[in-house]
Amino acid sequence: MRIPFRSSAIGFAVMTGAVTLAAMGVFVLMDPRAQAFWGARIGDVVSFVRSLFPR
Repeated sequence: MRIPFRSSAIGFAVMTGAVTLAAMGVFVLMDPRAQAFWGARIGDVVSFVRSLFPR
């Protein structure tokens, strides 16, 4: 049974994205400067989202 091209292309894109995210995750876990950078960025995003929904 052959796998259709569309399924193959989607699978390739998903796997490429997953491997890229995993590599970035390892980088962030190992480098304290990256942890500080991404921690600050995530904090900014969380603050922005909270500002959209005032209590």
